[in-house]
Amino acid sequence: MAFFKSRRKKPKPLGKTRIQEIRSPYSHRKIFSNKKPLKKLAGGKKYSGELKLSYKKAFPFKKILFWGFGGLLILTILYTTLFTNVFLIKHWKIYGDDIIQENSKFEEFLKANENKNLVFLDTAKIENTIKSQYEEIKNIRIKKIYPDTVILEYYNYPEVANLYNSVGETQKKFLINEIGLITQQDYENPNLPFIYLKSEKVFELNTIVIPHEKLEYILNAIYEFEEIFGMKILKADYKPRERELHLKTERNFTIWLDMGLSVQTQYNKLKKAMAKLNIYTDSIEYIDLRISSANGDRVIFKR
Repeated sequence: MAFFKSRRKKPKPLGKTRIQEIRSPYSHRKIFSNKKPLKKLAGGKKYSGELKLSYKKAFPFKKILFWGFGGLLILTILYTTLFTNVFLIKHWKIYGDDIIQENSKFEEFLKANENKNLVFLDTAKIENTIKSQYEEIKNIRIKKIYPDTVILEYYNYPEVANLYNSVGETQKKFLINEIGLITQQDYENPNLPFIYLKSEKVFELNTIVIPHEKLEYILNAIYEFEEIFGMKILKADYKPRERELHLKTERNFTIWLDMGLSVQTQYNKLKKAMAKLNIYTDSIEYIDLRISSANGDRVIFKR
């Protein structure tokens, strides 16, 4: 019986190490398996050891090419910027909303920045300098158009009223803008309100003669009266010392306002008084809305 029994072949003894190379699309990659001699475990099982990975480093050709090209590009840009005339300012384009657009308004600025490098032009500093020099400019923007062009765009404060300035027997007419600055003299715009103002000296061009908040009050009083009562205001007498405003209507009576009180409050008093006073048919010389009272609706008028 022992003769017919199948004889189990003994496994050949393994060496101390075995290297197995696995070929893949990555020719530099190899997998090495260091196997220790098989050991028996409980139940007759065996284990073959640990699997270790190693990589063969390739020559960094792509990195060297990338950094070399990048360095060359940086050197080219620096040389072009610093040592050539490519970025020198050659052209100026100015766009504004003046009646007559002239580069002479910015002639000093143009000369100061002539043949400068466009790359290093400080546009924010120049914008602030121009705004401080020209008070009539509301907005300004300077844009760089490479390689050699500068575009300057500016917008003035809009003109909002005609101003008649009286000094004794002398009277001059001007146009003033939104901030109370005189922009033109000996000229009037019939589509704008008329403001009359007395002074000790004749006003000069490019000076602020009415503070912005006072001018805003005057214009608001004119436009609100015309809208609420449907009657045109012919002119407004501004009295800065008395802090008063006298509005002359198309029916030739005058509305007296206290510039220390809101326009809306004083017009509300007039609306209440219209139950006894008809401003459209009655013959009136003036209506005084300046007087304050306990109930706030006191109105004085003269027929």
